[in-house]
Amino acid sequence: MTYQINAWLERADPYIKVIHKARKIPVIQWNGDQVKEMIATGSLCPADFSDPRTNEQELIKELFLLSFLVEDNAI
Repeated sequence: MTYQINAWLERADPYIKVIHKARKIPVIQWNGDQVKEMIATGSLCPADFSDPRTNEQELIKELFLLSFLVEDNAI
């Protein structure tokens, strides 16, 4: 399975979406305050999304793991 990350973290209402490429459906989706909180707590590092040295597969794995923590309100 392959995924695509759509993230816009610099705007007033930031968002992150991880989309299944074949099905074109979002499998992870975070908006606004949720993204801001994850950045503030250090769960997300905006630099990871723009650093060309970042391995996209590893970043997607981290986002999936983070989605379970967010779902369980562990953050």
